[in-house]
Amino acid sequence: MLREYVKLTRPFNLALTGMAPVLGALSMWNIDRTSFFSLFVLFIIGCLSHIYGFVFNDYLDVEIDKKSGELRERPLVGGTIKRKNALLFAVGSMILSWVFALYFFSTPCNFLMLISILVFADILATIYNFTSKKMPGMDFFVASAVFFLIIFGATTVSLDITKFAIIVAFIGFIQVLFMNMINGGLKDIDHDCVAGGKTAAVALGVKVEKGKMITPNSFRAVAYIIAVAHLFLVFTPFIFLGMVYSAWQIIILTTLSFITLYFVTVMLTMKTFIRKNMRRNIGLHVIFMYALAPVMLMSLNWWIGLLAFVPPLGFLLSNLILHGGMLKPETM
Repeated sequence: MLREYVKLTRPFNLALTGMAPVLGALSMWNIDRTSFFSLFVLFIIGCLSHIYGFVFNDYLDVEIDKKSGELRERPLVGGTIKRKNALLFAVGSMILSWVFALYFFSTPCNFLMLISILVFADILATIYNFTSKKMPGMDFFVASAVFFLIIFGATTVSLDITKFAIIVAFIGFIQVLFMNMINGGLKDIDHDCVAGGKTAAVALGVKVEKGKMITPNSFRAVAYIIAVAHLFLVFTPFIFLGMVYSAWQIIILTTLSFITLYFVTVMLTMKTFIRKNMRRNIGLHVIFMYALAPVMLMSLNWWIGLLAFVPPLGFLLSNLILHGGMLKPETM
């Protein structure tokens, strides 16, 4: 049963959300004032927020997910976990994240600000979960939730949020927007069309006919606009904020940028809908896309770049342990 609850948390990208408040704290420039234990607590809060969002999403979308025969590995679709237990698990994770936030209590006024930001992020995630399949564009709500999760991490350092921290929050926003609107839209297009899901991908004409992918230029244009906006934000601190950088850092960022655009192109030009291939391409794209922010943050301290390996390791190891293959996120 424990294994099923682990599956329910969508562990393949658990560490990705967990890192959001951590990057927020690190982006405040005060590296020496931020302890590793504080960063660990922020990581736990991010993971708990992730669990709430994804488990509650599965709770609400279980009937739509059942339309796809390839999602039987999801515990609610397969019936290995009851819906009411999943709901309790989700709500309990959200409340526990608020409890962990008490670690950052200094004054009542400061903590009220902190907890308000965290609760607001949860509210945005909740709105997304209720509306994600009912009208296109609702991905902005979950992207905004991660934006405020990063801002929450920044405010644990100081309420005087820097311009750099805001840029990092917008990078997180754009990443999640792409992951949900583009990656998620493509990944679920087979059963979203059948079940009447009203996502941006469906609205823009993406569909599967007799196993063949049909991806209109309008959807491709939106995908490339979001991808390029993300890359622009990554280089913004060097251009406008005067952040110190080295040649090798720019080379790595440029290389990662081209790799992410490559996988975007691969996904947008797929001729046949094969879910396992789509999952693999999405997983690889997210790994390289996420690595951009930690590499950028290396201008503050070189060890921040090591955080680029945390989500990929979580992705690969969770897939290997739960599904027998590093690139087989069967619950995606």
